[in-house]
Amino acid sequence: MTTSVSTEQPGYTRSYLADQHAGQLARLQTLERAFDPLSHKVFERLDLPDAPAILDLGAGAGSLAGWLSQRYPDATVTATDIDTRFLVDIPGIKVMTHNVTTDDFPAASFDVVHARALLCHLTDREEIVTRAATWLRPGGWLVIEDVSLQPSLRTTNPLLRKVAQAGITLLEQSIGSDMFWADRLPDRLRDRGLVNVGHRTLEGRIGDNSPADAFWAATTAQAGPALLELGLLTQAELDAMVMLRADPAFTDAALTLVSAWGQIL
Repeated sequence: MTTSVSTEQPGYTRSYLADQHAGQLARLQTLERAFDPLSHKVFERLDLPDAPAILDLGAGAGSLAGWLSQRYPDATVTATDIDTRFLVDIPGIKVMTHNVTTDDFPAASFDVVHARALLCHLTDREEIVTRAATWLRPGGWLVIEDVSLQPSLRTTNPLLRKVAQAGITLLEQSIGSDMFWADRLPDRLRDRGLVNVGHRTLEGRIGDNSPADAFWAATTAQAGPALLELGLLTQAELDAMVMLRADPAFTDAALTLVSAWGQIL
C-alpha cells in the first residue's frame, strides 16, 4: 500500500493511522489488548452513581465501551468517534459520530468523560481537555489515558532509538501528535481545578510477545510506507528492526501507557 503524507495539512484522518487502512482494525485491537487491563483498573477505583452516564471519546474498536456496558449494566454508555465503522454489534452502548475538535456536548451531561490514545494526536488537545471538564456533572470524573514514547528514546540500542525517533517525527509531521504529552497528565487535570487526581502507568516492552509489543509492531508496520516516503528510515532499517524484535535475546522498554483521572467539584 502506498501512503501519501502531507506535511502542510497534518491530521489523523488523512494519516497512516486513519481507519480506512486495511490493517487499522487489527492495529486498534492490539492497542485494546495492551491498554484495556489498565483502563479496567482505573474504572474500578472510581466512585460512580448507580446509573452513570459515561462518555467514551474516540472509542476506536469499542472494547472498553463494551466492557463498561457490562461493568455498569444500568449505565448509559455513549461511544463516539469521527469514524464509527468499527463500533458495530457491541451490545449496550449508544454510538455517535462526533468530532471532539469541533463538536460539543451540553454542560453537566455525564458522570464520566473518558478518552484513550486520542488527545496526543489532536493539536487542540489542551482546549479539548478544558471543554471535556465542562461536560461533567458535579462529582463527575475526567479520565484521560494516553501513550508516551519517552522510554524508546532512552534505550541504549541505536536501531530502536532511530526507529522510535523516526516514528515520533512522522507523527509530528503527518498528524501533529505530541508523543510526550501524556507524561504530565496528572498536572494537566490539576491545572483545570480537578480534585482527587490520581494516575497509574504501565511499561510497554517490545521483543517479549506482549500486547504492547504487538501494538508497537502493528503501528510500525502500518507506518512503514510513510517512513520510507519521507526518507525517515530505509527498508534495510525496517527489516533490521523486525529481526531485532524476533531475537530471543532482545527486549526493551518502548512506551508507557499513562492513565490519569480527576473529579470535578
